[in-house]
Amino acid sequence: MAANSSSSEAMLSCGIHKCKLRCHRITDHSKTQCHQLVSRSCVRQHKTKVVCSRRADHCQRCIVEDKETERLIKRDLKLEEARLQKQEAYSKSLQEIDAEIAHEKRIAGYKREEEEQKKTLEQRKQDLAALKDAQKRADEQKKQKEMLATKAAAREQAKAAQQAQKRVVGDSSDNSPDVGFEYPEDARAEWEHLKRCEGANSKAVDELMAMIGLEDVKQEFLSTKSKVDLALRQGSSLGSDRFSCSMLGNPGTGKTTVARLYAQFLTEVGVIPGTHFEETTGAAVANVGVAGCKKLVDGILNDGGGVLFIDEAYQLTSGNNPGGRAVLDYLLAEVENLRGKVVFVLAGYNKQMESFFAHNPGLPSRFPIEMSFADYNDDELLRILELKVNKRYNGLMDCEDGLRGLYCRIVARRVGYGRGKEGFGNARTVENTLSQIYKRQADRIRRERRAGTAPDDMYLTKEDLIGPEPSEALASCAAWNKLNNELTGLSAVKDAVKALVDSIRENYQRELAEQPPIMYSLNKVFLGNPGTGKTTVAKLYGEILASLGLLSKGEGQRFYPSCCVSMNADEEQWLSKTLRTL
Repeated sequence: MAANSSSSEAMLSCGIHKCKLRCHRITDHSKTQCHQLVSRSCVRQHKTKVVCSRRADHCQRCIVEDKETERLIKRDLKLEEARLQKQEAYSKSLQEIDAEIAHEKRIAGYKREEEEQKKTLEQRKQDLAALKDAQKRADEQKKQKEMLATKAAAREQAKAAQQAQKRVVGDSSDNSPDVGFEYPEDARAEWEHLKRCEGANSKAVDELMAMIGLEDVKQEFLSTKSKVDLALRQGSSLGSDRFSCSMLGNPGTGKTTVARLYAQFLTEVGVIPGTHFEETTGAAVANVGVAGCKKLVDGILNDGGGVLFIDEAYQLTSGNNPGGRAVLDYLLAEVENLRGKVVFVLAGYNKQMESFFAHNPGLPSRFPIEMSFADYNDDELLRILELKVNKRYNGLMDCEDGLRGLYCRIVARRVGYGRGKEGFGNARTVENTLSQIYKRQADRIRRERRAGTAPDDMYLTKEDLIGPEPSEALASCAAWNKLNNELTGLSAVKDAVKALVDSIRENYQRELAEQPPIMYSLNKVFLGNPGTGKTTVAKLYGEILASLGLLSKGEGQRFYPSCCVSMNADEEQWLSKTLRTL
């Protein structure tokens, strides 16, 4: 027992620590677990205290981390599986939609192809009909020549008989005017007479006669047709005749539309064999140069002939297109060489085309036919306005007092005030005016709907058409109120502006009475010492004129005389354009 009272000091199973116990009888401690607390660091550097016998066990913190990592991995895998499923569903849907899009595109492509085929067939039918007509005219011309030869022989025989008999037969009845016959007054009436009495027919001329105005152009078409018909009856050839022409007039007068009709017309009467119509501009031809222009002409020739229409032809000789003069020199030769195959049509504004024709003395003789597109008169502008309103709204839009009534006539007269000036837009000005009318209508309808009423969307009121009465417009004009109520002094300036406004009110009443307006200038000279408000009043004046509809914008541009004096040609042109846009 004495031996057992002390520690055995026997080595435990760990091989590190010895047994400290005294109260047990175990003599072999090699299998006894060591319960000594020891510190350890795992591979992840977690520092913990554990009993010695369990120091080889896995780190609990590592186990917790591994479980958390495993949870996160499982979560991410689940999320990835969901993503992949969605991606697969998206890809499947995308494929189905792409397949449907491709299907619809094929259907649309087939329809376009079908439409193109229809157009091609129709064009081929027209070409065939044109060729048959050309052959028919050639046969008729041949018969006409034979008949003329027979008549010539008969005349020679008659002349010989007359000489033998020594008699002169005079028949004044052939030269007497047809007193009872009433000649048609305008081109349209004359064309109807030709169709009714002589069997004339031309789809192009029918379309031209349906256009508003253009009396001189219509007469030129009839003159050309009469020339061709006479040559056919005479049995003479038109191959050496010149049918290239120039079309002169302000924008919006229908030059491009008439050029297309002229090409169709020349094909119908057999002046040119093909129906090709190529439209371009002077700037575009100048940019492509002689080679590009030759390609255009060759394309027309390869299609059997036709018309080359060059709009704004004066751009060929402008300083901004250095290659234009070479192109023009090339075209001058082709105009002569391709007579009977290609007809060249030049279009542009009167003033610019004058300098264009001065480029080469041979230009006028190569373009002997000149079609002058006069500005539309007030009645024609009214008809254009009516036509465009009915076309836009399929005849459903109604106006206060009607589309031919007082307020629409006032609109047409206001548009016509720009007639005769360079750049007058004609039909385009009508379109721009209608745009302002539609804007006023939209603003009015918005206000009325906001007030709880139900306005008619298909009705144009007096205010929509000609704008508000000047007093009403000035009542809501901030510039007018500022001039009269906020600016001190300037009584003479205020009186001058009020006098102008009174004239505007008087003209408004004269318009309603369909009387000619009082003409006056809106230009003003502001004189005074520095600091007297000249610039401020000038800006207010512009805003007042804009609110009354006399200016498109109320903005102002300040220029000093020294700046204007030193301007070059380009800067002067920029200044002119800037002033026109105010």
